[in-house]
Amino acid sequence: MVGILLFPRGAGAEPLRLRGDAFAQTPSPTGLLILSGEDRVKPWISAEGLAWLGAGVGGETGAGDVLSLAVKLRDPTGHGELRVGRLMVTMGSIRPLQLDGASALGRTPWGTSLEAFGGAPVVPRFGERSYDWAVGGRLAQSMGEKAKLGVAYVHKRDHGDLAAEEVGADLAIAPTRTFDLAARSAYDLVSWGLVDALLSASLRFSSLRLEAFVTRRSPSRLLPATSLFSVLGDAPATRAGASVRWNAAPRLDLLGSGAVYVQDDRAGFDAFLRANLRTDDEGKGVLGLELRRQGVPKSGWTGIRATAALPVLPRLRASTELELAAADHPDSRGAVWPWALVAMTYRASDRWDMALATEVASRPAVAREVVGLFRASYAWDR
Repeated sequence: MVGILLFPRGAGAEPLRLRGDAFAQTPSPTGLLILSGEDRVKPWISAEGLAWLGAGVGGETGAGDVLSLAVKLRDPTGHGELRVGRLMVTMGSIRPLQLDGASALGRTPWGTSLEAFGGAPVVPRFGERSYDWAVGGRLAQSMGEKAKLGVAYVHKRDHGDLAAEEVGADLAIAPTRTFDLAARSAYDLVSWGLVDALLSASLRFSSLRLEAFVTRRSPSRLLPATSLFSVLGDAPATRAGASVRWNAAPRLDLLGSGAVYVQDDRAGFDAFLRANLRTDDEGKGVLGLELRRQGVPKSGWTGIRATAALPVLPRLRASTELELAAADHPDSRGAVWPWALVAMTYRASDRWDMALATEVASRPAVAREVVGLFRASYAWDR
């Protein structure tokens, strides 16, 4: 087990509020470093970073990389914000995009908002880029608290060639307190076809929530136009289903979902039923049980999963997850695939937070696998 700890200088009564989280995992070893910071005197500025700490094997160079590193400026009145650095941008119905660049958001008092972004798509470890860039934005209008409509556009270039160009729209309607409707769709302007579409409707009551949904997605149009795989054909997939969430008792929640999907001449389904029981009114302890069925032709399986998260001592918390999956056609991959996770979290003080976890699994690709994870967090001037 490998651990990464952060040792800061004394913060005293300084206005800066910083937090560091470090994760380390065996057997590679690999790790994850998360940093975030705020200024109490200037609350309109903040920064955050996420770095993957890869390790080399057999003398090879490690594969560590910066996943995100951005500074955020926001208007205290809530009328706008600006992010600069390596960031993930999402614009309504347009798929998320990781960029080295900037994004800006502006809001008006009458409910109109405008978002825009621009930059270079991220490549591993700040590698070379030859005329790669992307721009886009979203214009949205809120109609009180009842509805919101948005239109988005993205244009992406790869080595100067057109890689993707999409336009999309999203709509959310809540005509009553118990009913809401949501829809989104994206259209490919390069190969002229539907990329992704979603329609959902839900009913909410005091202890019950019902939802129905349908999606349609074109896998080939999710790839850049410059990708070789984008010309290998397209088989759009349609999925439709429903879910229900019921607060059966003050501490008991029941959740069920089922869906059928069709792609080419193949059809399948997936369904699950989950129960969560809180052991106290504040929800500090939770016991869970889940049954799941995946009905995929020649790859179907049935699984059961049990979870528990309980406070052991005032500063010590234990959690575990146990799962068994049985394949319909195991062949030579094993009839049952077990998976288990045991974790302990210890809050040494108001600033220090540490966690230790061990994962044991057996799956089709690996007969036996044991992985450890250690996390250490420190907050400055909490």
